Amino acid sequence: MERRKFLGWVTVGTLASSLPAVIAACSSNNNSSSEVNPTPSATVEIDSTPDGEGFVAVGTNQELEETGYIYDRQLGVIVVSNGGTLAALNPKCTHKGCDVVWKGNDEQLVCPCHDSKFGVDGGVLAGPATEPLPVYEFKQEGNLIKVKVA
Repeated sequence: MERRKFLGWVTVGTLASSLPAVIAACSSNNNSSSEVNPTPSATVEIDSTPDGEGFVAVGTNQELEETGYIYDRQLGVIVVSNGGTLAALNPKCTHKGCDVVWKGNDEQLVCPCHDSKFGVDGGVLAGPATEPLPVYEFKQEGNLIKVKVA
């Protein structure tokens, strides 16, 4: 085999083997933001069985006070606290489906993928998203915060 042909095949092989790393680095789920919603924030065991009205416990008042939000990935809900006002929303951006991040200092939910911004009421503050985030009914029962997602 000629030297030039051999080097060409080595180059193609090297590029092909690094392609998965490049794709992973560029995926829309990659998030370099320092404020990322962690996995469910519960620090105590919470019974997630729906009550008779269909409400499910997602966290405690103490958690909400400490962090300003409760994020439950399995249930698909984020509960935010904005100066005593609570809201329970679907955290999926209506533009491309990335999980929004609560920015308490700015009092808004921000999509880390394309920078759409949403208010506590779920309304669009800045695009590219054009549809609001779905809002869920919630209640506080004792120390628990419960959300009705169905």
